[in-house]
Amino acid sequence: MADIDFNKYSNKKPYNNAPLAPDQYLAPFFVKDWDEVRQMDYHRDNLETWHFSGIPVLVAFTPVTEEQFPITMKIFWSKVRNHIKSLGGNPNVISYDKFLDDKSEDSSNGYNPAQVTSLESTALLGIIIDDLIREVGEKNPRYGHILQLIKEQYTKGEILDVILSEYGLKKTQAYSEIKAAQKMANELYYAD
Repeated sequence: MADIDFNKYSNKKPYNNAPLAPDQYLAPFFVKDWDEVRQMDYHRDNLETWHFSGIPVLVAFTPVTEEQFPITMKIFWSKVRNHIKSLGGNPNVISYDKFLDDKSEDSSNGYNPAQVTSLESTALLGIIIDDLIREVGEKNPRYGHILQLIKEQYTKGEILDVILSEYGLKKTQAYSEIKAAQKMANELYYAD
């Protein structure tokens, strides 16, 4: 184990944001999809998307000991190969040497954890918006409904019509409700 770089991922953060014990190191693990992220309550900011031969792979990092590190890496690479194969890619393109070569090249086909696909960005943004709308709706159902209409791309006039007909408000009150809903969403989004 003398030739293994246990500190390779020391600049990363664990999936759960927990501090590492002195004898622990970080190793990557394969994340199936965003449903797993929600169900397991992974810290989203600590996830990365790596690309292998143009195929995105969602990656998180877990604390391991020196003894666990090699087997964790084998499991990770095995799952990455299976993922690539399931998407119709060639799983044989993944090897440690290829990984290092691709990492050092400025190629869009190889390893690139900074590259995030548009679909993944859109999906993550959708999850965040849905969570925000749900949270606002729990505090004020009317505001949650207004934000849902905005998300569904209703025009301001259509939103006014819905508010006027469903809640019996006057036009100026309806405008105020839209602004208040947006303000609450903004405050909740930036609150921590």
